[in-house]
Amino acid sequence: MLCPKCHQPLADDGDGPYICCAGGAVQWQCSGCGKVSEGFAFPYGRCPQCGGTLALRDAAAGNVSADEASLAAIRSAFEIELGGRAFYQRAAADCADETLRALFRRFAVMEGEHMETLARRYHVDVPDPPALFQLETVGYFAGVDSRIDEPADLLRIAIGFEKRAAEFFAERALAADEGSAEQRLYDELAAEEREHSQILAAELARWHQDRPGLYGVDAPATGVPLNGAHLLLAEHDAAAIAIECDGKRMTYGELRDRVARAGALWRQRGLRPGDRVAVKLPDGFDWVIAWLGAIWAGGIAVGVNPKIPAPEWRFILDEAGFDVIIADSSDDTPEPWRSRVVGVEEGRHAVSVTPPMPAVSVPEETPAFWVHSSGTSGKPKAVVHAHRCVREIGRVAAERFGIKPGDRLFASSRLFFAYPLTNLLLAGLRLGATLILDAQWPNAKSVAATVARTRPTVLFSVPSLYRDMLHNELAPGLAAAGVRLCVSAGEALPPQLRERWVAAAGLPIADGYGASETLVLVMLAQDARGFAPSPGVEVRALDDVAPGVPTRLLIRTPTLALGYLDRPQAQAETFRDGAFCPADLWQRTADGFWQFAGREDSLVKIRGRWVNLIDLGEQLAAQAREVVEGAAVCVPDADGVDAVAYFYVSANAAGVQAALLAHTATLPQHQRPRWLHAIDALPRGPTGKLLRRKLLELHQDMGAV
Repeated sequence: MLCPKCHQPLADDGDGPYICCAGGAVQWQCSGCGKVSEGFAFPYGRCPQCGGTLALRDAAAGNVSADEASLAAIRSAFEIELGGRAFYQRAAADCADETLRALFRRFAVMEGEHMETLARRYHVDVPDPPALFQLETVGYFAGVDSRIDEPADLLRIAIGFEKRAAEFFAERALAADEGSAEQRLYDELAAEEREHSQILAAELARWHQDRPGLYGVDAPATGVPLNGAHLLLAEHDAAAIAIECDGKRMTYGELRDRVARAGALWRQRGLRPGDRVAVKLPDGFDWVIAWLGAIWAGGIAVGVNPKIPAPEWRFILDEAGFDVIIADSSDDTPEPWRSRVVGVEEGRHAVSVTPPMPAVSVPEETPAFWVHSSGTSGKPKAVVHAHRCVREIGRVAAERFGIKPGDRLFASSRLFFAYPLTNLLLAGLRLGATLILDAQWPNAKSVAATVARTRPTVLFSVPSLYRDMLHNELAPGLAAAGVRLCVSAGEALPPQLRERWVAAAGLPIADGYGASETLVLVMLAQDARGFAPSPGVEVRALDDVAPGVPTRLLIRTPTLALGYLDRPQAQAETFRDGAFCPADLWQRTADGFWQFAGREDSLVKIRGRWVNLIDLGEQLAAQAREVVEGAAVCVPDADGVDAVAYFYVSANAAGVQAALLAHTATLPQHQRPRWLHAIDALPRGPTGKLLRRKLLELHQDMGAV
C-alpha cells in the first residue's frame, strides 16, 4: 500500500491516523546568529553554527492543526536521536577505553537504527549529522556537568541525557491529546530512552567493577586463516608488470614489497586488527599500496571519493570512526579525525624506510574492506566484505572475459567505486594482469586518449561514457588501440546503445549486472537475448511467478558481503537466507534468460495501468536520434494525480521536442508523458548513476503543473 501524499510504501498498515512528513518545512533561522539552515531536524533544535535556538522560517501562525502537531512530535524525536547519535559517535572517537568505545559504537548504532525506523515510517530523509558537534551540547541538554576527566564521565553524561530525553518525551505525551498519533509516538520514545538509561547505568556499574560489559567487542570471526592482500599478490611472477600509471610501471615484486612496508607502517602507528583505514586519494600507486597495506596489516581498507562533498564526508566520518586517513590534505577533515590524517608525501616516504612485515592472517570471515553503495537515494551505506571473497574474485573475469596474465585492464571509473575495484584491481591482481590507472576524472575524450596511449585489451566503463564516446565519434579508435572486449555495468545498457556501439566500434560489449553487495558481475548479457548467471553464481526468483512477470531475485555468490555497517533494517531487507535480494526487478524470458524490468520504484500505475519508466524512457530516446540521454519519472500533477515527465538532453531541443510530441500522440493515454523537459545534463552521482530523485526536485523547481 502506498502513501496517498508521497507515494512511498506505508511502513505501518495499523489502525489510526497516518503521518507523512514528506514535503515538510526544512528552513530554520537561528535566534542568535541569524544563520539560515536547511534540514528536517537538528540536534536538540540547536543552530549548527553557534548553538542558538532554531525556529522554522515558514511555520504557520495561530492555531496548530493535528497534522502540524504530529509533525512537530516527529521533529522532536529526530532532534533527540540526532543529538544522541552524534554524542555516541563522538564519544567512540574520543574515548581511550576499548570496552567503552565498543559500547558507544553500539549505542550509536541503536540511535541510527531508531532513526531509520522513524524515517521509513514517516517518510523522512534521515537528517545529516551536525558539521561540528561539541560534547558539551549533550551536557547542556541533559543538565549535567559535561567535564570529561576520565572515560566514565562519558557514560555519566550519556545516562544523564537518556534520562532527560525520557522525561522530555513523557511530559510531551501527557500534554498531547489522548489517543493522538503524537501521544503514541511520545510514549514509545519515552520507553526507549528509559531502557537506554537503564542499560547504560548497568554498564557503568560493570565498568567500575572491571567486569565484562554486555555490549563489548563483537564475537570473533570464523573460518580458515588467510589474508586477502597476500592472496592477491603471492603467486605471480615478481618481474611481471602489476600497475602502470602516468608512464611509470611497478612490478608484482615491487608491489608486494611496498604493500608489506605499508602494512608495517600502519602497525607502527598503532593500527590494530579491525581498525579502519580510509584512502582518500586519486587513483595511482599510492592508492593501491595504502589500501592493500591496510588489509595486509589486518585492518579494514575503505576507499573514499577524493572529491566527496563535505557533508557526505562528515557523515562517513561520523559513521566509520576511521583510525587512519590517507589523503592529499587534511583541510576538509574536521577534528577529532584531522589529527589522524597522514599526508600522501609523508606516507610515501615513511613506507620507503619502514621494514616490511609478514601479512597478518585472520579468520576468513573477518572484515577486510568496505565499499560504499552508490544508490540513487538516501545516504551511502558501507558494505562490509570479508577476506574470503578474494578466493573467487577472479572467476567471472577469467571464465567470461578470458582475462589472463599479460592482459592489460583499464576502467573509466575510479577505484572507490565497487565496479572498478572488483574488476580492475581485485580480479586483475588475482589473475596476474596489468592494471592501467589514471588519476584524472574521466570523460569521453580523456578515456579515449588513455586507451590510445596505454593500449588496454579490456575496457570497463559505464553506459553514459560509451554513449558520450559514440556522440564524439571516438568509438572506432578503441579497436585500433588494441581493445578486444568492452564491458558495461553500473546501470542498464539500453539495447539501441549496444547496437550502435557494436556497429561503430566493431567490438563486442558485455553487459554486466552486479552490486556493491556482490562485488562480481553476477549476471552477464552477451547479446539481446538477456542475462544469464555468471560462473559460480546461483540466481532464482524471490516469488514463484510465470515468465514475463517482474519479480525480485535471490542471488548467491561466494563474494557476497557480510552485510552493511550499522544498517540492521536495510540488512534484513537485502540479505536474506545467505543471499542478496536487490530492489531491482527482473522477468524471465521463455528461453530461460533474465531481462531487467527496472527497480520497484520504476514500475508505477498511471490511470490504473502499470508503466515501466525504464522501458518508456528508452522508447522515447529511440524516437529522436538527437537525444543524447533521457529519463522518465513519475510525478504528481497539481491535483496530486500521478503522471509522467520525460527529461532529455539534446543540442537540438526544439527539433527533438517536436519529434517527441509526435510520437507521444501515438502512445496509450497512460504512457503519454505530460511534461517534456529539455535540460543541459541528467543529474548523476560520482559513479555515473542516474539520480532520479534530483529529477523530481528539478521538475518541482520548474514549476510544472
